[in-house]
Amino acid sequence: MSVHIRLMREQDIPAVFRVQTQAYVSAMVEAESIFRKRLAAAPATCWVAEDASAGVCAYLMAYPSTSGKISSLGSDFHPATEADSLYLHDLAVGTAMHGRGVGVQLVRHAEAYATSAGWTTLHLVSVQSTKAFWQKQGFVEVTALSPEQTSALMTYSGPAYYCVKQL
Repeated sequence: MSVHIRLMREQDIPAVFRVQTQAYVSAMVEAESIFRKRLAAAPATCWVAEDASAGVCAYLMAYPSTSGKISSLGSDFHPATEADSLYLHDLAVGTAMHGRGVGVQLVRHAEAYATSAGWTTLHLVSVQSTKAFWQKQGFVEVTALSPEQTSALMTYSGPAYYCVKQL
């Protein structure tokens, strides 16, 4: 199996939305309009994985950020002008590609991008029992959170964990 990782394009949004609905519980599904706004705000840090037969089979939406800033579910991307980190807001893999390493490939791609930009960390919110996946990628949970960070975590359905990886 070979997938190609490339920048997300506007015409990918319907396929990205389909992947999202396969990957998330309904309470966590975000509207296509939000995807469009996020892509417009951070086009250099939103990627898809494309398979020759399946088309777009996974995606990662991220944006330049500052370490410690947590995005609420459903919020727009506000890329930092003085970024020191890449915030991985949304990684999803379609059901047909589960267990094939596509998510890991997208994370490595994002890590390479962040390193080339000179940023020192990746950070994210782990949801839906994905904490073990993120730990295998080198992320650690941060438990000492400010009230603002805790409030942002509360917008996610089910347990949510703020995690950071030093680059």
